[in-house]
Order: sequence, then C-alpha cells, then structure tokens
Amino acid sequence: MNQVKVCGLKYKENIQELTSLPIDYMGFIFYPSSKRYAGNLDTTLLSDIPSTIKKVGVFVNAKLSEIQDIVTLYCLDYIQLHGAETVEDCNYFYQQNIPIIKAFAITDTFDFKQTAPYEKYCSLFVFDTACKQYGGSGKSFDWTILQSYNGKTPFLLSGGLGLQNIKEALKITHKQLIGFDLNSQLETEIALKDCKQIQTITNIIKHETL
Repeated sequence: MNQVKVCGLKYKENIQELTSLPIDYMGFIFYPSSKRYAGNLDTTLLSDIPSTIKKVGVFVNAKLSEIQDIVTLYCLDYIQLHGAETVEDCNYFYQQNIPIIKAFAITDTFDFKQTAPYEKYCSLFVFDTACKQYGGSGKSFDWTILQSYNGKTPFLLSGGLGLQNIKEALKITHKQLIGFDLNSQLETEIALKDCKQIQTITNIIKHETL
C-alpha cells in the first residue's frame, strides 16, 4: 500500500483534524527560517497523535545536540535531515537507534550515486525538488530521472504533489517508491492544510480511485 506523509504542519486544530485520516507520517519542520516552523508546538499535542501516524521532525543543517533535544522533547519517531548533513551526522543518530529519513534535492542532472553512502544509516529517502528554501517550492522535478536510482533504500516522492498530478505520479514504476510526501499544494494558506483535499488525495494514493 502506498504511504502518505503530510509535511509542514503547525496548527493545533489542523493537526487534530488530520489524525482522523489514514496518513502514515506527519512532518513538523524545526527549521527556524521556514514559514512552516513548528518550534512552538505544545508537546502534549504531538503526544496525542495516534501511534499509527509516525511523527517526523524535519531539520536543516541543525546542530546534532539541538536535534537530539527536540527528538526527546517531542518523542519523535523519525528525523528527516533536509540539508547538507553528512554521512557522519547520520551515523551519529544511527548509533542512537533514531530512525533517519534523508532528503535529497533533485535536479535534472542529479547523480544518485550521492545517495549510496547514506544507505547504511537511513530507513528512508525523500527525493524533493531542488530549491533555495529547502523544500515547499510547490514545484515538481522531472520524474523520469528516478529511473537512474538503483539503490536499495525505499523513498518517498516529494515536490509539488497535489490533486492536479497525483494520478500521473502513481504511474511511476519504481520498486523503491513507497509513497508520497505532501505539502504546499494542499494548503489554504501557509502551513494550514486543506483536510478535504488531503482526504481526497489520500484515498487516491491508497486506493487509486476517486
């Protein structure tokens, strides 16, 4: 079954409403420069999220100690490293049994060999559209380049996914593609997700039908 990650959440009622949907991951951005920065969330709010939905903290070139503190504070299930984090950084958290998602910024000339050193340490990759602001661009990359990825680590497709193109995305045939990372295309305003659209697109992803 295709997995669904909804990223860039920060509003209490929005988060609570989304917990009723069959999504697999919720992403909370702990990057202060992001308009979707979630650093002021009440810890009890995240603790009320059902265990069936994995809580992902998204970080961009943060200090390792800062990441560790936030993982502990919010009882995160995964960390997503969305910047220029090194293999050594991943190993640091791997040694502590903290599951890691590593994001890669994909361009038309991206060399997927760059992902190989991370495979040992990461549970999952995210392939997102390259942009200056580390995600949330609302744009897709050329998905045909995914056929150049020969790694064994499963990945989520990210970047500009919405109701307008999800059926095309579902046509991608790659054995390591296990789901989709949703963000800016399904918002009524920055960080506020349209729950009806999320429900519709989740049904399409899970069941490939309207």
